[in-house]
Amino acid sequence: MAPPDPATANNQRRYSYAVQVSDVVNVTGPLAANMSWDGWWRLAYDRADRLIQKQANILLERGNVTMAEARDLVEVQRNGMVIEYRKPLSPFGKFYSETLKPASSLPTLENMLERKGSVEAVLTSVGKTRTAVNRIAFIGRSVGTAGFVVEIVCVIVVIEEAPADQKGLVAAEQIGGSVGGLAAGTGGYWAGGLAGAAWAGTWVSPTLAIPVIGEITEGGAIVIGGIAGALFFGWAGHKAGTAAGHYLWTMLPVTWTRK
Repeated sequence: MAPPDPATANNQRRYSYAVQVSDVVNVTGPLAANMSWDGWWRLAYDRADRLIQKQANILLERGNVTMAEARDLVEVQRNGMVIEYRKPLSPFGKFYSETLKPASSLPTLENMLERKGSVEAVLTSVGKTRTAVNRIAFIGRSVGTAGFVVEIVCVIVVIEEAPADQKGLVAAEQIGGSVGGLAAGTGGYWAGGLAGAAWAGTWVSPTLAIPVIGEITEGGAIVIGGIAGALFFGWAGHKAGTAAGHYLWTMLPVTWTRK
């Protein structure tokens, strides 16, 4: 019996390591993808909010701001912008936004006048955004984007490191695992956030009526629940997708060859 080829044995070991790393990374892939997506849309919203504030500052510098001008800026432009920028968010992002600030109860000019006392005070802060949400979005854009890129790189490396006669099968498994994990993880992200909100609403803070504390409590519970749901369902979806990819490839009358 001929001794094993050292080069082949080394390639198989590297392939094994790559698969293990890919499996770990792919569990967090759905979370990273969703956080990255929502984070970049939050950045776009933040920049649009700055334009609203810039318009408000121009009105304040001019002076003699009419109620009609203030109402248009607050109720038409800003509230309309809030609704439009929620549409492309992930299911979790939409739920999180709706929980903290329901579209059905966006502030009117009268509401803001009651809290602020004057049109000038309203316009001074019309473009203000939540600091906590901005920080979460920043993490999503940086860590989430990096994690998503790493997942793609790992998939490519696993396919490249696979033995020549198994590349097609490995590609099917890796792609199936990534697609299955993303689909299940996205649903899990939303479901976990929903569970977190239900827990916070029942046991911690019945409503968001408590200033600051209510938002932090329920918002934090939604984020933690969403992360847990995305990881668990992402893992399950990755396993199921990998198995499905394996099955589908073995059913195809195709042989992957490499010269």
